[in-house]
Amino acid sequence: MSNDLLHELKLEDFDAGEIASRISLILPEDGAVALEVLPWQVAVDTAAKLDPKVAGQILRHVDPDQAARLMAALPEARAVAILASMAPDDRVDLLNELDRPLHDALVLHLSASQAAETRQLEQYPADTAGGIMTTQVTALPAGLTVEQAIDELRRVHEQLGQMFYVYVVDEQRRLLGVLSMRDMILARPGSTVSQVMIPRVRSIPVTMDQEEVARLMRGTRFLALPVVDADARLIGLVTLDDVMDVIQEEATEDVQRMFGAGAEERLSSPWQFSFSKRIWWLQVNLATAFLAGGVVGLFGKTIGRFAVLAIYMPIVSGMGSNAGAQAMSVAIRGITHGRTDRKLLRHVLGRELIVGALTGVIVGITTGLIALVWQYKHGAALGLVVGTALIFTQTLACVSGAGIPFLMRRLGFDPAQSATIFATTVTDVAGFASLLGLAKLCERWMR
Repeated sequence: MSNDLLHELKLEDFDAGEIASRISLILPEDGAVALEVLPWQVAVDTAAKLDPKVAGQILRHVDPDQAARLMAALPEARAVAILASMAPDDRVDLLNELDRPLHDALVLHLSASQAAETRQLEQYPADTAGGIMTTQVTALPAGLTVEQAIDELRRVHEQLGQMFYVYVVDEQRRLLGVLSMRDMILARPGSTVSQVMIPRVRSIPVTMDQEEVARLMRGTRFLALPVVDADARLIGLVTLDDVMDVIQEEATEDVQRMFGAGAEERLSSPWQFSFSKRIWWLQVNLATAFLAGGVVGLFGKTIGRFAVLAIYMPIVSGMGSNAGAQAMSVAIRGITHGRTDRKLLRHVLGRELIVGALTGVIVGITTGLIALVWQYKHGAALGLVVGTALIFTQTLACVSGAGIPFLMRRLGFDPAQSATIFATTVTDVAGFASLLGLAKLCERWMR
């Protein structure tokens, strides 16, 4: 939505009918923004005024928690009409956000076919192919003639509108192949669908993890892929739109986890939920911070004699943390894309050892020279201590930043959420220990 329209919606008297009319003319994504910024009661009234099909398209893009609240605030008949207009997979996603009593009441008032469709999809975990697929898939029996198939496709098109691909199945609905419209049009009269189909079509097991589905579709570049059960029966379709939602969702979760927030948190989440998702990792972070503080405490006398070291402690630690974060981001991205084999890990660790050492030398020499000029009264020893500490810390930071995510995954933890805490601890402890330890060894040469 343009900023002008948002500005108008905020300045006018919030007539729900007028807002609904305007929202109906813009993209669903922009309509979702409008519902999220409007005052609560106005948003509810606006949703109630929208055409059910338009409302369903918009609610698909609204924050899940807020979409659930809107549905709960609508009259039951209006909520049912909106759900009935939605694609089966989008309907299930929205229903799963509702309280169980409301969920059951709304499903009960759907048509028999829609209710059965909904219950079928709900049996699959949300993070699998079955959880993100739609059951609206076009399939034709293998024994149909081409003429019969074209007549059937015309009828299906009138009902569904959009058809990504047309698949061919046998009597048990097992997936046999996919049809090319060009081949059907050019086929000889009387030819059967099985004679013109393309066999060995790529399919997705219903239990495949949604991240793996996303990786597979990125590689194949299809608009959709069929989903099959354990008996190879065609049961649904995963579209590119579904995959884009998964990619966005996973990327958002990874960013939140990297900063210690819960992956399930939303802007509209209650404070109790946010607190429960964050506090435990903060407690772990506190424990590791005390570990780094303990290392500093071991060198209290050295710091007392050379207070100038306090200037370089955050520099050494901060540069190490930044280097570790750079290596970690690459490692977590690789893990997210499923690249976790040992051969790759050895390559990554070797590369980061070289990169860390080289960057450490450059950063260490630069900082050492600055220390030599800035605090010249402490002699060349200070520059040597600071530079050497940075070389060691940068090298260790790059190696640990790349390796810890793989270790956390091996131990069963989420790398995006846990690796940052432990990698930061490694760089802080190593940075403080190397800087202060070297300073203690070189006390006689520092003035």
